[in-house]
Amino acid sequence: MFDGLLFAFTFLTVLPVGKLPLGNRLARSVDSPPGRMYSFFPLVGLVIGVIVCLTASLSFLPRDLAAFLALAAWVGLTGGLHLDGLADSCDGLLATVTPERRLEIMKDPRAGSWAVIGIVLVLLGKWVALRSVAPALLLIPPVLGRWSMVLTAAAFPSARSTGLAAQFRAGLGRSQVGIATAITLAIGIAVSLARGWPILLLVGIAPIMIWGGGSWAAKRLGGGLTGDVYGALCELVELVCLICLSFS
Repeated sequence: MFDGLLFAFTFLTVLPVGKLPLGNRLARSVDSPPGRMYSFFPLVGLVIGVIVCLTASLSFLPRDLAAFLALAAWVGLTGGLHLDGLADSCDGLLATVTPERRLEIMKDPRAGSWAVIGIVLVLLGKWVALRSVAPALLLIPPVLGRWSMVLTAAAFPSARSTGLAAQFRAGLGRSQVGIATAITLAIGIAVSLARGWPILLLVGIAPIMIWGGGSWAAKRLGGGLTGDVYGALCELVELVCLICLSFS
């Protein structure tokens, strides 16, 4: 269990929680199957949310500046991992080519025009929404974003037989999805008790977007998904969640 927790934080954040090696050796550096880490993805999101919440709560700063710093902390804590996935997904999924060619484009480290457009729109949307969301509510989007990655990995096969997404799904099963869902619901209920029950309705955003966006992406890639798509859906779930919270 500790390996899975450490693995999740090492993989999803830049927090100095351990000395596990990065890259392809990461999945071989723990005793348990790497898929066990998915149980703890919402906890990683909670830690990110707490830090973002504290940053956004800097009342001595202008609201716009506090929102910018909160967004910068949000991106920095993940090392831009999910934004990189969003960029690759935009370039590949929006290209009018064959599924095989889309997969090749998504492996290309160079950023195309769709990648730039996608990153700019998502970051701009997050910043605008952050300006009007109560800091305490910022616990929710990072949790739902990482829970969405668990649902996506469990619901869709890998588009490639090799690669990190396929390798890291080993050991992912119903129990991991159940634990991650229970943690997400517990956090959602806790925030709802403090801020009002309608907040709990936001938990439904992730499954809806995974069903819609994941199905569309899988068709574009020949029936499966890649780790880049996991990251893209995480970013989009966070964005939609923030937009909804801006109306609360």
